[in-house]
Amino acid sequence: AHDKSVVHRDIKPENILIAVDGSVKIADFGLSRILGNESHQEVLTGTHQVMGTPRYMAPEQLEGSRGVDHRADIYSLGVVFYEMLTGELPIGRFAAPSKKVEIDVRLDEVVLRTLEKEPQRRYQRASQIKSDVQAITATSNRAFARTVASDANPQDDKDRKSTRLNSSH
Repeated sequence: AHDKSVVHRDIKPENILIAVDGSVKIADFGLSRILGNESHQEVLTGTHQVMGTPRYMAPEQLEGSRGVDHRADIYSLGVVFYEMLTGELPIGRFAAPSKKVEIDVRLDEVVLRTLEKEPQRRYQRASQIKSDVQAITATSNRAFARTVASDANPQDDKDRKSTRLNSSH
């Protein structure tokens, strides 16, 4: 959508769908805006109105700024990532995801960059996020923290627990 100059303006878990084949689809374009078409925009959604779901909105969107662009959607995606990883919303001062749950610490940089308050400090394109996440998932560097979701073998967890119990004596 961003490549077509469309800003969704309401990215949240309820609007992210996963198809049977695993592909991700964004739903509910009711608050979307076409960049560069501001005169038509006033008719669709009104001028200077704050629209979207507040807890997922970028700071500039909450302020009702006219300069809201696709980077607001990137911020909202960061809120969804943070919530998906930690079970919490990134409100106020918040810890990096790896400080709250056991995940690959390299994901911290991706999530925190999407959540930058200033749009110019965020990712500038959604494709950059995709590339960084793919690079993280494609490598298995043992120097990085393990992502719990990737370990499906319960025997490994049992072995770790017994090793910790034995080493504490």
